[in-house]
Amino acid sequence: MARRKSPSLSVAELEALLARQKGRVTSLGKKRANLQAQLNSVDKQLQSLQGPAAPPPSAPKKPGRRGKRPKNVQSLAAVVTEILEKSPKGLSLDDLAAQVIASGYKTKARSFSNVVYQCVYNSKAIQRDKKNGTYRLKPTKK
Repeated sequence: MARRKSPSLSVAELEALLARQKGRVTSLGKKRANLQAQLNSVDKQLQSLQGPAAPPPSAPKKPGRRGKRPKNVQSLAAVVTEILEKSPKGLSLDDLAAQVIASGYKTKARSFSNVVYQCVYNSKAIQRDKKNGTYRLKPTKK
């Protein structure tokens, strides 16, 4: 690293320069404290005239996300199959969705019956009885 040449100043001159700088730092610090006190006073006056400030807006939430997804012990398909095994006559979609929730299945879906319908529709082991409008398990082949 190359050294810069400094003007030849005596030690006394350097001390005087340092003392001036320290004095200037001190006076600027006092001026800053005074201005900060004035600013705080103006802020208080503004707050008393405007009323309490509204909290700052938080980051916008992403649409469709409602927190952490609930964890269930069994899948929805397993729970639906288990419930339909207990009712050989079958269940309507609304009754099936209500029993799934009553069994302890956790969900945050807005339209849970829609989710149950998708599960039933895509299951090969469940059939819809068009006459009664119910869903039941297909008979097993022996």
